[in-house]
Amino acid sequence: NSIDLGNGVVLNNNGDGDGIIIKYSSEGKVEWGKAVGGSDGEQITCIIETRDGGYIVGGYFYSSRIDLGNGEVLSNYDTRGYSDGMIIKYDSEGNVEWGKAVGGSSSDQIICIIETREGGYLVGGNFRSEHIFLENGINLYNTSDSDPYGGEKYYNGMLIKYNNNGEAEWGKVVGGSSSDYINCIIETREGG
Repeated sequence: NSIDLGNGVVLNNNGDGDGIIIKYSSEGKVEWGKAVGGSDGEQITCIIETRDGGYIVGGYFYSSRIDLGNGEVLSNYDTRGYSDGMIIKYDSEGNVEWGKAVGGSSSDQIICIIETREGGYLVGGNFRSEHIFLENGINLYNTSDSDPYGGEKYYNGMLIKYNNNGEAEWGKVVGGSSSDYINCIIETREGG
């Protein structure tokens, strides 16, 4: 239940399936690696290098709790086994700077991240929860109907803007009465 990456870097599986992040040198040698997981399954869906030389990672997790190290813990907002989105900021050496769980009462996922020109990060994903409460009074409400077969809401897309410290600045819901998704983001020349 471990992966030996060489160069003294070993990743241990924490549960059902962990997300992994591996930093290689320009010569293809492993510099550091991280396993991201708890007792259930986790997925890494996106990663970018940040201007400060670090990395920001997005994905989703099913575990009730993930210990990221460095005092950072992600807790799942639901107790029924649904996924929550996750955002983790690492420095250039792979040390966790901050982490965020994004979720509510159902399945929620972070799919894409960009670093914006003025600083901070724009995050895209999908949520099935009735609502997602973020800090600073920012709330996302699902506008879709309930799936007649499963009883849960359909997916809505979501966009969330975070500052460099991982604090939410604003959020937008993208969706209507059925399923709608956000799968990619780019920043336009004028800063939109």
